[in-house]
Amino acid sequence: MTHVLLDARKARDFGIGRYLLGLLGALARRGEFRLSAVVRPDDAALLPDGVTPVLSGAGHYTAGELVAVRGAIGRVKPDLFHAPHYVVPLFPPPATVVTIHDLMHLSRPEHASLPKRAYATWMVRRAARLSSRIITVSHAVREEVARAHPAAAAKLVVIPNGVGPEFRGPRPAAGGTPYLLFLGNDKPHKNLDGLVSALAILRAAHPGLRLLLAGVPRGGRVGPGIEALGWVPDAELPSLVAGAEALVLPSFAEGFGLPVLEAQAAGTPVACSDLPALREAAGGEAVFFDPHAPESIVRAVDGLLGDEAARARLRDAGLARAAAFTWDRAAERTSAVYREVLGR
Repeated sequence: MTHVLLDARKARDFGIGRYLLGLLGALARRGEFRLSAVVRPDDAALLPDGVTPVLSGAGHYTAGELVAVRGAIGRVKPDLFHAPHYVVPLFPPPATVVTIHDLMHLSRPEHASLPKRAYATWMVRRAARLSSRIITVSHAVREEVARAHPAAAAKLVVIPNGVGPEFRGPRPAAGGTPYLLFLGNDKPHKNLDGLVSALAILRAAHPGLRLLLAGVPRGGRVGPGIEALGWVPDAELPSLVAGAEALVLPSFAEGFGLPVLEAQAAGTPVACSDLPALREAAGGEAVFFDPHAPESIVRAVDGLLGDEAARARLRDAGLARAAAFTWDRAAERTSAVYREVLGR
C-alpha cells in the first residue's frame, strides 16, 4: 500500500491544526494509503486511528526543523511527503505536496522583522520550487501565490477546508445570557482590539450581551462582558458555536476562515470582515463589515441582533452552504492529487 507521511507538528495550532486532524481523519477513513505523521511527542494521542506517529521534538521556523523532518522522512521512507504548511525539509522526496494556507508572514506588519520575513520568503520560495503540487485552501490564496511565484502557477490546486460532522448536530435549546463568539487566536491580524471596541458600543443597546473568546488565553482581554475561554476541547466546541447569537470574525487577513463555515454548519449567523477569502468561504451567506472601523462592526452585528428574519435567513442559507464542505470531500480531492503526483 502506498505510504504517505504528513508533517503534523502543528496539530495543536488553530487553523492548520484543524486542517491536519480533519484531513488525516478523512484520509484514514478512506483506507487508500498507509498513513504516518511527524508529530510532537505530547501530541501523538491527537492523531486519528489509522495514523502511525513518527515522533519529533523539532521546533517551528528554525533551521533545525528542516533537518529533523528530513530525518523522519529518512526513517520511514514514504512514497510521498505532504507538508501541510510551507516548511519543506532539506532534500525532500521527489513526490512532495505542500499546502499553503496564507502568505501572512510575507505581508503582515507584525512579521516585518528581517529574520522572520527572510525565513518565510526563503521557505515559500523553496516550497514553490521543490514541491510537485501546491494545495491552497482558497482561490484568494492561490492568486497570491501565483502572483508571487508565477513559475509555480501550474502546480497550484485549490482544495477548500472541510467541516466536521460534529458541527451539524441539533442546536441547543435557547436560554441563558446571549453571547457573541469569537473563535481563533490572539494574533494581531485577528483584530481583537476592534472587536472589543465594538462590544462596548453594542452593550449600550444590548445590555447583558457577552463576548466569549474561544482560543484566547484565560486572563487575556479582560473587560466588561468579555470572557477569554482559553483552549476549548473539541468535544465542547460545537455546542459553544451553536449557542451563540452570532459568530464574529473581525480579521484583517485570512487565508480561508474555517470558523465561518463551522458556524454556518451549526446554524449560527456570521458577521465577518469583508475580505476575499471570507467572502469565498461564506459564499455571501454572512453580514460583512470593514474590520478597520469598529462602527462598521457595530452596525453589522447590531443589524443581526435586531432582525430575527435576517438571522433565520442566514441560518438556513448557511446550513445549505456548509453542507458542501466536508473533510471527506477534501480528502477525496487530496487523494487525487497524491495519485497524480505518484503517477497512479
